[in-house]
Amino acid sequence: MRVLTAAFIFLLALGLGGCSSQPEKEQKSPASGTLLGKSGEYLTAQGRRMADFAGSLAGSQDQKRFQEEVDALFGQPLLDPLTRYLEEHSGDEARATYLAKVASERDSRCQAIAKRYAGEAANPQNLQRMQRGYLYSCPGEVKTFASRVDSTRPAVPVSPVVPDAEAPRPAAMAESLSRKEANNCYMLFTIKNYRQALEACREPAQSGDARAQHHMASLALINRDSEAAAAWATRSANQQFAPGQLLLGNLYKEGQGVKKDNVQALKLMQQAADGGLPEALYELGMAHRQGTGAAASPARAVQYLTQAANQGHIPAHLALASLFETENQPDKALAWLVQAARKGSAKAQFRLGDIYAKGRSGAADNNEAYFWYSLALLNGENRAKPEVDRQAAFLTSAQLDAAHARIQSGLNGQWR
Repeated sequence: MRVLTAAFIFLLALGLGGCSSQPEKEQKSPASGTLLGKSGEYLTAQGRRMADFAGSLAGSQDQKRFQEEVDALFGQPLLDPLTRYLEEHSGDEARATYLAKVASERDSRCQAIAKRYAGEAANPQNLQRMQRGYLYSCPGEVKTFASRVDSTRPAVPVSPVVPDAEAPRPAAMAESLSRKEANNCYMLFTIKNYRQALEACREPAQSGDARAQHHMASLALINRDSEAAAAWATRSANQQFAPGQLLLGNLYKEGQGVKKDNVQALKLMQQAADGGLPEALYELGMAHRQGTGAAASPARAVQYLTQAANQGHIPAHLALASLFETENQPDKALAWLVQAARKGSAKAQFRLGDIYAKGRSGAADNNEAYFWYSLALLNGENRAKPEVDRQAAFLTSAQLDAAHARIQSGLNGQWR
């Protein structure tokens, strides 16, 4: 989910607040597209989309909750809660911004620990203390201090060494280093820092980490090395890792790095779907709809697409809408489009605008068309701009004021 930026909220205040304060007039007013005109100008001036919103109250609530989580982490002095947060959420794209912040804070605190111990005597006692406190979150810094301790040890012990139950164990250090390296791989891939992810993922992938292997396959595709992508995806899929199975299935479907084989592609997608992966359920549904790798089956397509949509997969919502449109079931098509639109899909919002503008669900409804086209534009769909202007010309000032209030409610997830 995404959330409105502060700058765009300011635009809404300019446009929507200004409209609601105008005297009510019953004549039609083409100038009533001021809100969207201003936002369009702003988008052009900034060179980016400022209409970055989730389309539901849950989205903004999620962002607020994520920020509160991070504030709480930063407000306490311990390192390990930061590391646990990174491990727990390393694959959550909705938290990408927060993952980067937490990783930066974790690394900064580890650097401070390393600096502090750089001034400590390099002896086993201090190493044990450092390991007890920081091995989980800062294994690299602990390893560096351990190297200093090793370099100061006499070649031949002066007296017998009594084993210490809390003495650093090489296996524990190696385990901590491996875990941190793998989680850095996951986090860097999630936040789309692909250059660093490529380096971070290589070692865990080579050591057999299925998730890292999937990431290496994806990175190879980005670098247009389909053979490497197929090799890494095969290793990941062989470990029954659902995203790896799906990626390999798509490579077979497209004939990238492997010989094109729709039957094998469908088999891999089925395996990934059995693991509950929404994207795999969607691909499987589309394969059965199109008859790719098996005989076409609209019923099975609906089954898999519905499972994917029920897990929040927006393309599945859109595919179901299209499927029901072709089967002349407009009520079902409309229901799926509305669900997707309320979840922030600009495509669904634009399609709804078209439906109401052209009367595809009955009589043309300029109010509904204006509402959905407006949300699509505010969500970055530039094709909606002329449609918004066209629909505005059919509405009175009072209707536009009501529409703008409804748009603002929609942005806050309060649909009516």
